[in-house]
Amino acid sequence: MAGFVDRQFINSLLRHPDDRNNQDLNTIYYYLKRLEALAFVREPGLRALCKAVRYQHYEANDILYCRGELSTCWYILLSGSVFIDGSMFLPRS
Repeated sequence: MAGFVDRQFINSLLRHPDDRNNQDLNTIYYYLKRLEALAFVREPGLRALCKAVRYQHYEANDILYCRGELSTCWYILLSGSVFIDGSMFLPRS
């Protein structure tokens, strides 16, 4: 069942934000609500975030941004790993 929920979450994220229906927004909301990093965000803020988030996939060794560059977005790691300043980070369950 967890695989189905995750697949449904990814499918909802793959839709263009303007094309998401209420079911897509609820799926995204309930998934994001479980993430520790977003636990402090209140419901209205999290619901607004659900209308803007998007899915991105990167290959191994892709560079998202470099030290000193201004980051214009957040990344939430769903799978794989990422290196930041020589330390490896894995997604949290």
